[in-house]
Amino acid sequence: MSRRLRTGFNGLVTGLAHLFGSNLIDYRTGRKIGRAFLVPWRGKILIIGLREHVIPVFLPQERATYWKQEIGFTVHSPVDFPRERQ
Repeated sequence: MSRRLRTGFNGLVTGLAHLFGSNLIDYRTGRKIGRAFLVPWRGKILIIGLREHVIPVFLPQERATYWKQEIGFTVHSPVDFPRERQ
């Protein structure tokens, strides 16, 4: 597959994800992260079309049940390292 064709295909899939994908909400802040397709594939969850880097987390439960757990997403916190020059 040529690079130009692959880039066009990736742009098409990303555009479709932004139109028809699921809304992803940050579970801590309630802020909308973006829209993406969530596809279960061979024991993994593929996130297609999202431009942000997210961290998957298991959501807290009122009662410990292991047969059903919910996964939420959150974004990385901004870097808070001090600027040091040598």
